[in-house]
Amino acid sequence: MITATQLRDFAFFLSNTSRWELEKAGIITPGPSGDTAWKRFNNDFDVFAIKLSAEKLVALADLVNGYLQVSEYSRDQTAAAARRVA
Repeated sequence: MITATQLRDFAFFLSNTSRWELEKAGIITPGPSGDTAWKRFNNDFDVFAIKLSAEKLVALADLVNGYLQVSEYSRDQTAAAARRVA
């Protein structure tokens, strides 16, 4: 089950992920041949995900999970720092 925080973090992932990150992960093709996929990622994410091959879908899931873990770690670190200051 997804939490409200995870949903918000996923929205941050969608709005902050760069094209080069998707290219580096092998999810979209670098250069002009990847323009359509990049445009779909930004404007029609559900269709983008549906059209990915199984291998690329796993790579995207790994990228999202990594982002969510970093976000959670950052929140935990911020909370711990606030407790030390208080």
